[in-house]
Amino acid sequence: VPDGIVYDSCPELVKKIKAFLARDGMTKSNFMLALGGLNSNSLNTFLAGKRQDQAGNVTYRRAYVFFEKLRILEGKPKSSARIGNEIEHPYGFSLEKPR
Repeated sequence: VPDGIVYDSCPELVKKIKAFLARDGMTKSNFMLALGGLNSNSLNTFLAGKRQDQAGNVTYRRAYVFFEKLRILEGKPKSSARIGNEIEHPYGFSLEKPR
């Protein structure tokens, strides 16, 4: 997984996080530990964000890497949204909060 390159938008990652947390036995606490001991405020702020307004949040980068590694581990192909994002944003989405 290339460092510093994110090909999922914030809303796409919010969907992935919510679906992952809905898995049997998964808790926010366990998920935050898997993301390197993430602070609950960072996660909750990210989940409540609109569009790309949370691009500067540490959750954005860490969750992207987590789900990309999970996709590879599970042997799943890239989604059509991901492929479209790679074409539209060849250097990934910005990792800075929009002004």
